[in-house]
Amino acid sequence: MSQEKELILNTVAEIQETVELFYQQKQKKALTQMDVVLGDIVKAVDVLFAYKKENDSFPLDEERVSSSLKECMNALEDSDFILMADIFQYDFIEYMEELAAEMV
Repeated sequence: MSQEKELILNTVAEIQETVELFYQQKQKKALTQMDVVLGDIVKAVDVLFAYKKENDSFPLDEERVSSSLKECMNALEDSDFILMADIFQYDFIEYMEELAAEMV
């Protein structure tokens, strides 16, 4: 497994742990963990963009990634943690897993 793919999958696992905390209504712990996860999400997105640059056939939809993250941040600003968790779970995570599956 490539380092890029491993980084994406590790980030997905971290997001899933954080999402579970939000679903369990452990907001304080989830928000603390989200601080760390956000940095890892930025790294993962940077890796995806770089991977796309090196691999023309890689099916990265930059707009989808950007839109999903914007929706998450809007939900976070509104303190709608369940909506944010849902967006991460049913849009962002699923897409990251699809992209990871396309990586060598």
